[in-house]
Amino acid sequence: MSPVPHFTEEQIAELCDLATVTDWLEQAWRDLGAGEAATTLRVRAAASGLMGSAMAASWPRHQVVGGKLYLTHPDGFAFLVGLFSPDAGLAATFDGLGLTAIRTAAASALAIRHLAPPDASTAVVFGTGIQSRPHMQALSQELPLKDLRVWGRNPDKAGEVAAWGRARGIPARAEADAGAAVDGARVVATVTSSYTPVFDGSLLDPAALVCAVGSTKADRQEIDSTTVQRANFVVSDSAEGARTEAGDLTHAAAAGVFDWDSLADLADVIAGTVTPPQPGSGIVLFESQGVALQDVVIATLAYQRSANI
Repeated sequence: MSPVPHFTEEQIAELCDLATVTDWLEQAWRDLGAGEAATTLRVRAAASGLMGSAMAASWPRHQVVGGKLYLTHPDGFAFLVGLFSPDAGLAATFDGLGLTAIRTAAASALAIRHLAPPDASTAVVFGTGIQSRPHMQALSQELPLKDLRVWGRNPDKAGEVAAWGRARGIPARAEADAGAAVDGARVVATVTSSYTPVFDGSLLDPAALVCAVGSTKADRQEIDSTTVQRANFVVSDSAEGARTEAGDLTHAAAAGVFDWDSLADLADVIAGTVTPPQPGSGIVLFESQGVALQDVVIATLAYQRSANI
């Protein structure tokens, strides 16, 4: 029996560029919206400070299934993705941290592609962690950027992230004041682990797209209820999963300013079964929770490309 190949973060980064991942994910979500792919909700098991989480997906277009199993502990995360096929059984395993970063940015890129106001040239990234750089790339990939602001609790880190972007041709600059950062921004990406809102929603541009990425547990809240209330379209990459995990929406629902029945699924938007408002006609909120189909897309792309090297 041949050994099962394992792909490191470095190998995944070499094999999977963000632009291709975004295009593949668009096809996968079109399949999902058409009932030709499937993805599960995340399940968690937690005790005494340790939590295990798991989720799985099926993508018949490429004759693969796969899933992610991961550890959450007080000092961080550890991820493993497995890819299976009828021919190979267990086809490959993958380090999940870098894979998670690129697949999350690709989801935001798709939301930007389908929901951003026309000719949006000003954007902001709130956060300086692992998701900040891929999201700068996503914004640069999908928008005609002229001004990209970076805000973080630590101004020095915000400066480092902005400098990283400028070195890659992205017109990025650090902004110390959250209000100034969001002022006039047509696309706002929040990629923090905050439990309290990072900006005042009353300051949002009336046609802005907000990509809320970090609030993946019910007790977190990057986005205030004002933002949710002002949005005329709220969409998630897992409308079902958001009911238990999107803290931004949980807080807004508790405040009586959000109705869960109004939440749309991005897969349905991409498949054409749900028609969003005309981009630029009002605030749109995209709540990113992360689904296993995203992981399977990147794993499949890496596996297929490696076979052609």
